Amino acid sequence: MSTVVCYKTKTPVYYNKGTQWEKTHDVFLAYYTFKSVEEAQKEVDELNATKPAKLWNDAPIDWDDVAYFFVQQQGEMY
Repeated sequence: MSTVVCYKTKTPVYYNKGTQWEKTHDVFLAYYTFKSVEEAQKEVDELNATKPAKLWNDAPIDWDDVAYFFVQQQGEMY
């Protein structure tokens, strides 16, 4: 299992809006981490508390749309 950091948006993102294939999603992958779940949770707690403008990799965070970050485990891709 891989430890990942995800985020939930305040409003869902629509895909194929107005079609029969319309779907919405409000949970997205932010990044993979090689830290333990406990270490990643500390990092996420700090992100949610301090609300920095950017992630560690300089990716901007739109706090007007991001509700919060959270840790999840995901199966390996390969």
